[in-house]
Amino acid sequence: MKLSITDTVLIATLALIAFATTTSNAQAIADKPNVVVVFVDDLGWTDLSRYGSTFHETPNIDQLAGQGVMFTSAYASCSVCSPTRASLLTGKYPQRVGFTDYLSPGKPSGANSAETHLPASETTIGEAFQQAGYRTGYIGKWHVGSEKIGMPKQHGFDWQMATAKHGLPASYFFPFKGEKPSVADVPDLEDGKPGDYLTDSLTDKGIGFIRETVKEGEKPFFLVLGHYAVHTPMQAPKKLVEKYEAKKERMYGTTPLKWRPERLNQKVPLRQQNPTYAAMLENLDTNVGKVIDALEELDVTKNTIIVFISDNGGSCMPESRPTSNYPLRASKGFNYEGGIKVPTFITWPGNIKPLKSSEPVITMDIYPTLLELTGCKQLPEQTVDGLSLAPLIRGDKKTLDRPFLAWWYPDPQGHKRQATQAILKDGWKLVHFIKLNETELYRLADDVGERNDLSKAHPERTREMLATLNEWAEETRQKK
Repeated sequence: MKLSITDTVLIATLALIAFATTTSNAQAIADKPNVVVVFVDDLGWTDLSRYGSTFHETPNIDQLAGQGVMFTSAYASCSVCSPTRASLLTGKYPQRVGFTDYLSPGKPSGANSAETHLPASETTIGEAFQQAGYRTGYIGKWHVGSEKIGMPKQHGFDWQMATAKHGLPASYFFPFKGEKPSVADVPDLEDGKPGDYLTDSLTDKGIGFIRETVKEGEKPFFLVLGHYAVHTPMQAPKKLVEKYEAKKERMYGTTPLKWRPERLNQKVPLRQQNPTYAAMLENLDTNVGKVIDALEELDVTKNTIIVFISDNGGSCMPESRPTSNYPLRASKGFNYEGGIKVPTFITWPGNIKPLKSSEPVITMDIYPTLLELTGCKQLPEQTVDGLSLAPLIRGDKKTLDRPFLAWWYPDPQGHKRQATQAILKDGWKLVHFIKLNETELYRLADDVGERNDLSKAHPERTREMLATLNEWAEETRQKK
């Protein structure tokens, strides 16, 4: 059939419109801001200089925090790693998706074994950004699934590296392997050489993902840089360790370390002074600086959002653990402030003004926040517990009007931890020891160290908060 001139013009016009629309959509995707989430393991609230440490040196992280919104009352959604990581990925309280403790490769079955994994029905933050046209990457600690069921590539990440089902490396030095089956050989880094340090290697590979994506120029990137640092084993470059050994001597000399009694005949240190831990943290800081430099070199700094978070409070119990959360109480694994309060900040040069927010925020808020900041579609049916922090970040609001935050840790494994739940409401913090049926109440504004139990002085408030906490725990736990 011979086409008329009018038909030919119409077809050509429609083709041009289709081409222009496709080009426009592709350009809109390419123009979206990039995202880097620096997810640190076991970093306590007071471990950074910006958050009050006088022993640790973290100039790059401190400068980055000062350029964005620094949350001074940010919390992990659990006092141990795997549940918090599941929460970041799903936008939900961790028990909703089956995580109530860290995954243990030693357990063949059960809710917290190595067979626990993110349900396929969840739309992870990786999938959300993948669906929005991003190239997605995950490197480092995963700990929410095994190689057979539920690694990053099965949950929305186009690229993954150095992930394992374990929660800690066998060694921080190449070849990152060990003899114990309970700790991980870090995969995918066989191209290293003797002397290579894991935090350096992860950062270099992550920067490689960024460079490759920017060079291709077709998609923005979403990268989770999941460092194993500063989790045990305590290993760091020798020269850095020597630096902090000398600093410890200068600062404290022969002054003995003071300790404070804690539950179950344990005790916590009242100052930070571990040279190896400080060295691991400075190395981490140097690597954050490397990421910042790479973004600057690639001319994408002003188009990249950086989130910095930790998966739980600092580890200082038992006595062999390396840091101190003072003035906060207790350690990783406890629902006292030392176990759940973490450093958190979000930067986006030229788009986010520097400010501090004291509003209580929590891990699962990161998911809807990043969707809003990047202009991606919100998924309220997925992020049922997380709230977008964008109004705080933009300065439109000072509060999220959230009724409360809560934590549920029903079956801790080892280290003399006890089953606890907690709720933070209107500045009051209630901690309930489930099996012991003991309840404590604190007013955090007057008692950040949670030392003055007010439960007997305020019995009605204690009853009301405990009732709310129990209702929440029942409503959020995963139904079998």
